[in-house]
Amino acid sequence: MMKHYFNTNRILSVTALAIGAITIFFACKKDDKTGTGEQQDNQTIAAAQSEAEVNAIYEDAFTVTLDVNTSEKGLNGQRRAPGADVSSLLRCPDMTISFTPADFVTFPKIITIDFKNGCTEASGRIRKGKVLINVNKSFVLQGAIAVITFDNYYVNGIKVEGTQTVQNLSSGNGFAYSYTVAGGKLTYPDGRVVTYSGTRNVTQVEGAATPLVINDDAYEITGRAELKDSSVLARINITKPLYRKISCPYISKGTLSISVNTLTATIDYGNGDCTGKATLTVGDKTKVITLPK
Repeated sequence: MMKHYFNTNRILSVTALAIGAITIFFACKKDDKTGTGEQQDNQTIAAAQSEAEVNAIYEDAFTVTLDVNTSEKGLNGQRRAPGADVSSLLRCPDMTISFTPADFVTFPKIITIDFKNGCTEASGRIRKGKVLINVNKSFVLQGAIAVITFDNYYVNGIKVEGTQTVQNLSSGNGFAYSYTVAGGKLTYPDGRVVTYSGTRNVTQVEGAATPLVINDDAYEITGRAELKDSSVLARINITKPLYRKISCPYISKGTLSISVNTLTATIDYGNGDCTGKATLTVGDKTKVITLPK
């Protein structure tokens, strides 16, 4: 079960990283455009990069919530196999997890994940402070809701605030989740502040009939968000559902747009073939980009 969850989040992470690839190409390209047009291009590119960074942080909170709620005894009603740490890539030696109430049956329950004064996980991400999760029932159950808040919480030196609500929408047709960020706020070490709100829906569209086989699974993502960085307001919208098969390390279909004022950047992920390529368009600039794994 956990393998499904982590692959689900990986879909989201690939989306964020692909958006971030905008900067790699356009930061180095110059043309004859000057004045307002070029400024709008640059604002849109910068907004795309900010969305990638911000969404990756809230996706991380989503993943941590799924990890704890589906692997800890007392939350999913099952004990992990001795020595089997399905969450080794997300956890670090100094972090602690506690529940209130501490029994195995009482809900709602508050889960406190304490990363203390700094805790580095296997991938190198450094978290500090606490993530607080209020869950109304065992999160493996359909309809379960987890409300996430943050207590002096930092990721790689960036302070994270806001309320994130995750709902289990799974059914007999497969896994499904939604998560909504309200009042999201990131404060960077240099004092820069980015505010964020948005909703993502993740739905299994293939492979539900063979729950013990993972490689035939496929997921779709839909959603939208709004981001403000300094005085620039950007709107992000998945215009065609993003699609990824678990057997392919890339999103292979769907489109996403990022709009600043009258200018919109678009990422087109293709027709479903596992090529690892996408087409990025900003204004009159178009580039085929390679997606990160």
